[in-house]
Amino acid sequence: MKIRIALITALILMVLAVACGTAIGPPPMSPLTPIASNGSWPSYHRDNAHTGNDPNLPTVVSVSTSWTSASLDGQVYASPVVFGGVVYTATLNDTVYALNQADGSVLWSRHLGTPQSSGWRCGNVTPTGILGTPVIDTAAKRIYAVAEIHGTTPRYHLFGLDLATGTTLLDQVLAPSGFDWTIEQERGALALANGYVYVPFGGRAGDCFNGSHPYYGFVVGVPIDGVSAQITFRTADGGEGIWGAGGVVVDDSSHDVLFATGNAIPCAGTTMSDAVIRVSPTLTSPSTFEPQDWQANWCEPDSDLGSASLVLISPTLAFTAGKHGGGFLVDPTHLGGVDGQLYPSPAGYRQADVCSGASSDATFGGFAYAAPFVYLECEGKGLVALSVNTSTPSFSPCDPTCAAPDWRAGGGTTFGPPIVAAGAVWVASDGGGLSAFKAGDGTLIYQSAGFGIDRFVTPAEAGCRVIVPSLEVIRTFVMHFAPGISCPG
Repeated sequence: MKIRIALITALILMVLAVACGTAIGPPPMSPLTPIASNGSWPSYHRDNAHTGNDPNLPTVVSVSTSWTSASLDGQVYASPVVFGGVVYTATLNDTVYALNQADGSVLWSRHLGTPQSSGWRCGNVTPTGILGTPVIDTAAKRIYAVAEIHGTTPRYHLFGLDLATGTTLLDQVLAPSGFDWTIEQERGALALANGYVYVPFGGRAGDCFNGSHPYYGFVVGVPIDGVSAQITFRTADGGEGIWGAGGVVVDDSSHDVLFATGNAIPCAGTTMSDAVIRVSPTLTSPSTFEPQDWQANWCEPDSDLGSASLVLISPTLAFTAGKHGGGFLVDPTHLGGVDGQLYPSPAGYRQADVCSGASSDATFGGFAYAAPFVYLECEGKGLVALSVNTSTPSFSPCDPTCAAPDWRAGGGTTFGPPIVAAGAVWVASDGGGLSAFKAGDGTLIYQSAGFGIDRFVTPAEAGCRVIVPSLEVIRTFVMHFAPGISCPG
């Protein structure tokens, strides 16, 4: 009885103390990790413009490793996409996985078919299951992915899967007129707009033919209603592949579709080689930009402008660059044809270097933009930030000196394409793991332990987690902020 009275008395004193504002015991500790937040990263580099930038986070202070998934059934080249607390990823074995964003556990997986593993005229990825980054329809709650399926005549299929269950809701064969699976490959990221999923194609590897027949650049528009007819754009001449991992960009203001191409075969007399091409939502009425020196310095030495997807800075300004190492600012509403760029000046044209003067295999994949910088990976030369003046428009070239206000970081590392989140630029490298650099000046903020990645791999970010494909697993890293600041969401 005395013990019970003592307990009641203690409880009364505690209530009175709280009511009077008296502290009891030590103050509560700040959480060691941010409060869970779902976030969203539904497409390659987050949005249709491919900015690769999440502007909604406070500045990162520190980073810690989080979960690593169990081994998947194949290697992962595509970027993860994220929505509703789920990380979606796809493998070269034609399987789509849905992973719990909080702990990496498998919520569901859907094997779409047996991937093709031989029979092509050229290629550097085996098997070729799902190689291009899928896209999420956040309204219809679907994920779309393109898989190459083995058969007597292998076919590319666009699958639409229910986000919650993985149930197949759409299965469309992609076989436009003139398409030859032995030399065509789907590597570029998909885009969703205008009631279509846009799917780019280019050559499998190198400039290969099937006999005398070359590959072409294709973009196929697949209606998401599953009923209407597919639409197709094909480049004017052989080659001109749309193969960069960044894939298709969509201007949300005009709803037009943009992409970059590689070199033509042969170079002479072509019109869409090493070009930025803009088409209508129905893939008609093309307009183009080509560098003044497109034939001598881009096409003939196989220095594809389309080695990377462009990034839209605004509806009237885009940045692009490629293997020859020159960068361009163009007006997407008026691409201007040959030498039609806004910068560098067409008057007395001189290349504006973007990768410390490199003019061969300079940059690949895609870019990121967070004012005032465009960020890009440079092969064997680390990460580069180009300072862009959007009112001029112009940017500070990164020549061999790469002087301020530009900056370089990462030494001689070859990174995959960068993204930006929480005031940091995030890049992964094969064997080097994940690196984070301060977005303003390139100061190293975080370096993980080493791990492997496949070619052109780019991270995703959602819920204050950076998500990286690492061969047959997905690795995640958690951002931490100043005391008292948790992950918004």
